[in-house]
Amino acid sequence: MKKLFLFFFLLQLTRISAQVENYNLFPSIAPGHLLDDKLEDISFAFGLRILVSDYNGPLIRLRRASDNSEMDFFCSDNDRVDIEAINNWRNGANVFVATWYDQSGIGRDAFQNTTFRQPRFIPDAVQPYWAGDGNDLLIVPENFQNLTESGKNGSVLGVFYATDRSQIPFGVISGGERWLVHINWNNEQCYFDPGYCCNNPRSFANNLPTHSTNPGSLTIWDQYSFVRRDNPLNTNTDRTILRLGGVQKVNGNFPNNQSCNLTFNFGLGAAIQNSINTPSQGSTTRFAEIIMYKVGLEDDQIEAIEENQITFWNL
Repeated sequence: MKKLFLFFFLLQLTRISAQVENYNLFPSIAPGHLLDDKLEDISFAFGLRILVSDYNGPLIRLRRASDNSEMDFFCSDNDRVDIEAINNWRNGANVFVATWYDQSGIGRDAFQNTTFRQPRFIPDAVQPYWAGDGNDLLIVPENFQNLTESGKNGSVLGVFYATDRSQIPFGVISGGERWLVHINWNNEQCYFDPGYCCNNPRSFANNLPTHSTNPGSLTIWDQYSFVRRDNPLNTNTDRTILRLGGVQKVNGNFPNNQSCNLTFNFGLGAAIQNSINTPSQGSTTRFAEIIMYKVGLEDDQIEAIEENQITFWNL
């Protein structure tokens, strides 16, 4: 009788474990998706996969070039955006991003209503992504100050494919005042300017992976993290942190009193340079996922997100 009871107990426990893994019915036991227990202080969460178990909306809205019709697309059984549904709908036509939906629960959906500014979506079954042509822009409709700690601290973690040109994949800018990155600039360097230009150290060499002495991730997919946070050892400085593939590349000083005071919306695919959402230095950087926090994350928080992004996207 005891053996029979033990058998049914273990069977029920196995069923519960499966539910936890797939549906997150018991979030206190184990989260089922990346951000289930990481929503505090979040600014936005855009992905071509499900990032939050409680999110049941579409991942992306696409426009079909053949007739300009639009449609929302959800995830498939593998948690990624439903590529089969997209291919059936587009019927060979090119498709472009009209809306990238925010999964944070805040509702800061990135959008572009002007068709010639919409970046192209590539329905690759292995690595779906969107990319601009240097003129495109998605608009995150929120005062930049609210996405960061009053224009200072903040964290961005994402999955990108670096290209080389004079470009800004995301951020805001007006002259030297800026909060943005270059992945890459035209000198095979990856930059982070979280307040103004220019404070050093602010970049690392991001060469081709075949580079003889210092290989990087130019023209391949990788995970990137950009963080500005307080320096607990010195109240006069913050820390500027750049990481690639889970490895720290830069950890330098940044003046604590130097903030970016711009109040524009936040740009993806380019920086936004004014109150009417004009793009600046549009990029060809490819996007699969980007998550932003309004605080500077600590190392353990950064590493947990990095590990998940690297594992999920097989980087």
